[in-house]
Amino acid sequence: MPATKKRNKKYRPKPPGTQLLKTQLWKVKAVFDPLESIIDQLERDGTIDCTPGGTAIFKDSGDGNWYESPIAIMGVVDAYQMHQERRGIDLGMDPLRKLAKKLEYSMPIFEADTKACRESLARMKRETLTMTADYASELIRDFQIKEAFQKAAVIT
Repeated sequence: MPATKKRNKKYRPKPPGTQLLKTQLWKVKAVFDPLESIIDQLERDGTIDCTPGGTAIFKDSGDGNWYESPIAIMGVVDAYQMHQERRGIDLGMDPLRKLAKKLEYSMPIFEADTKACRESLARMKRETLTMTADYASELIRDFQIKEAFQKAAVIT
């Protein structure tokens, strides 16, 4: 019987930030679960949770807090808009923008709207799985800086 060769290759783990997000699915889940829960509720019940003033809100299962749905949707869309511009791709996020506007102005939302949003989220999720953890952190940081500049411009 021939003897098998033993490999002496040393294990060298990749630095944490260079790992693809497809190996860190809990991070992808944290971004997309709130958006999917909004669409789930619209499809299941045909309703959306609202404040007494009529603002669409959702409860984040991660931290248990309530957030305004249009602002949350547009925050994710704006961050991915930066990614689109950097990579020169089109993720087709117009249905999500349209949903945010419809929620903001209490307009009717149809099955075609939620279906288009699901397709947009699927494209965004596929793209997210190819990002490295460092790139995603950089994208979030850059978006937060952009948001802070926009708030500062409004104040002045």
